[in-house]
Amino acid sequence: MGWLKTAAAVAAVCCLAGCGAAPAGVEDLLRAPQLDGQQNQVEKALVAYLGETPQMKYPTTGDNLSPFVFDDWDGDGDTDAAALYVSSAKGQNVHLAVLESVDGQWVVTQEREGLSTSVESIETAGLRGAQGTQLLVGYAAASGEKYLAVYSYRDETLNEVFHQAYSQYELRDISGSGGNDLVIIGPETESGLQLQMLTAQDGQFIPVMPPLAVGNQFTSCEGLYTSRGDDGSYYLILDGQTGSANTLASMILYYDARQQQLVTYHPITVENLFTATQRYSSLLKSQDIDDDGTVEIPVQLDGAGMENLAVNRLSFVAWMDYTTEYDQVKSFGVADLEYGYYLRLPDEWQGQVLLTDGDEADSWQVRSADGETLLLTVRVVDPNAQSGGYFQLGNLGAQKVQARIGVQGENVQSGELIRGFRPL
Repeated sequence: MGWLKTAAAVAAVCCLAGCGAAPAGVEDLLRAPQLDGQQNQVEKALVAYLGETPQMKYPTTGDNLSPFVFDDWDGDGDTDAAALYVSSAKGQNVHLAVLESVDGQWVVTQEREGLSTSVESIETAGLRGAQGTQLLVGYAAASGEKYLAVYSYRDETLNEVFHQAYSQYELRDISGSGGNDLVIIGPETESGLQLQMLTAQDGQFIPVMPPLAVGNQFTSCEGLYTSRGDDGSYYLILDGQTGSANTLASMILYYDARQQQLVTYHPITVENLFTATQRYSSLLKSQDIDDDGTVEIPVQLDGAGMENLAVNRLSFVAWMDYTTEYDQVKSFGVADLEYGYYLRLPDEWQGQVLLTDGDEADSWQVRSADGETLLLTVRVVDPNAQSGGYFQLGNLGAQKVQARIGVQGENVQSGELIRGFRPL
């Protein structure tokens, strides 16, 4: 049904935009925001420079979802601009242009061809020993390959100081050197995944250590995250696919200053982290579930308390911080793996409640362990559904997720449930 919703959304946008004219593409129709004044001025300068209207290339992931980036690239104290686009006169690959403001007007000073046809991510970084701010662009090809490029700009010259194929990367001071470290997970190979760690010196990224094989237990890297541990140090958490479809597990790495390299972290509370963190949905990726700077790993709890479910779409989940010996469960709740959301429940309910199907379609209930007391009902409904005593937890596309607290659930606060709702 997801493709029907997407098709309907595209059709609706086409109707609004007028289908008589050829659109720039589904990507632009679905994602292009209204440009602000500064972005509009940069685009006009780019059109004047190219002699045509380019197709702006929007990143598909990351915090910056705009093809326009503003920063002081050359370190002269003035804000510069960068723009990512495709030009019909220059071929299919993405191009990167840098613009400076001259007498109040934006002017293209440099451009160069990128590494592929689309953009996955854009990030900025101040490298230790380098002037200005550097630009990191993740490029993606239609065939699935991804390439990371690092650019520096000085004296009106745009240089590519580093590029490499990758599947995931993180930029953070992992080693404690005071500069940004770049951790890259390479593409999948027959021998498994390899990890590289590089640090910035004199404007260049240089290897800190030889490539580290993270084992052939993972067939692909599905996520790489920087996490602040209980001891204040940074850790890397890697989510990987284990070979069978939609099955994930995790590993943790940290920087060993004595060995001057990344090594595998083995929590003292579990014998085998890979086995302990295996879960059976690609939606259950690690994240900072409580916004405290630590990335927690989701662990599906066993089937106890779920025997009365007709549809096996729900799972009790505990989000674990394995870098601490105490209070490792940071959040306990239910993941709806069909609709893709997580709802935190009161901590004291863990092991004391069971899940049952609700009385209406797409609903479920939390009951006491004996099944006699109804504590909470959750449902997914269309926007025009009557409230019926329910309050809204959040939105999932065009649908709403609502909850109703049972008579015996007086210790549950609606505000806590709303704050504990997260799309996966």
